[in-house]
Amino acid sequence: MSAGRDITPAPAENAPADDANTPTTGLSSRAGAPVGATIERARQPVYGQGIVVSLIAAAFLLILAILAVRERQTVTGIPATETTGPLFWGLAVLFTVLIAIGAQFSEISAGRSAAALGHPRRKRDYPTAWIIPTAGMFAAIMLVATLHSTAMFVAGPVIAFFAVGGSLLARDLLDDATDSTLRTAATVHTIVIHVVAFLGLSAVYLNKMSLWAAVPLVAIFSFFLILENLERGNAPMQQRAFYAFLGTIVMAVVMVFLNWWLAYGWVGGGVLLVAFYAIAGVLLVQTQHGTVRRRDLVEFLAVSAIVLAISIVAM
Repeated sequence: MSAGRDITPAPAENAPADDANTPTTGLSSRAGAPVGATIERARQPVYGQGIVVSLIAAAFLLILAILAVRERQTVTGIPATETTGPLFWGLAVLFTVLIAIGAQFSEISAGRSAAALGHPRRKRDYPTAWIIPTAGMFAAIMLVATLHSTAMFVAGPVIAFFAVGGSLLARDLLDDATDSTLRTAATVHTIVIHVVAFLGLSAVYLNKMSLWAAVPLVAIFSFFLILENLERGNAPMQQRAFYAFLGTIVMAVVMVFLNWWLAYGWVGGGVLLVAFYAIAGVLLVQTQHGTVRRRDLVEFLAVSAIVLAISIVAM
């Protein structure tokens, strides 16, 4: 195409929309609308699916919050089981499974929509979109069961909505990120993971369970969140799973030592978050660059030490 060629589309009445000989450009769709507008219109139903799943998760948590308040309180030694029974935990498992399925389906729909528009997303060997929604549901359910107060009528649904909607948004941003937007997408992804990590780890610590229960819960919870955090790395799934397993061992050891340390309330959750931040961060750098640089170690360890010092002073 020469520089002086007129690429202005002819008026609709002079050129049929379906004429195969009509020249097209990358600036407009076949119907004459900008390509960007076409993409946005196609993605609106996909975004709507994520919002619907998030709202359903919030509704589920409201139901559980009501059940946790209405049940008669019994002394069990574990706050999460004092006002909850088989009905509560049965519904909790069912709701979590449904939200996990809904979240994964939402990402599959987003991928198909993007591929149909000629913007295929990177192929994942294993479905992982369910991880943060499931972890967020776990955190919200545990907090609702532990605190069992009317304040959780609002807090529980908000946590569930944030975890599900935030995770789907973060992954969508990562999949569509360009060089100029990658930092923003990575920041959103990191914030969602660490907020969910803090709430879930705090919920476990607030219950002061025996190590036989607390350590497996912290280990499983940490494994999946570290695995999701490594989604931004370049390593294959097998390697990411191995790194997540190594991080899980460290988190389990931290939980053992924290159980011997006299920490109160949310401070214990903060200490676990500090450990999670350092472990997940170092492992992510390893998957991104193939090595952990000295400045990376200084960054993660310095931040962790400062926050840990603040936590000690706060006790």
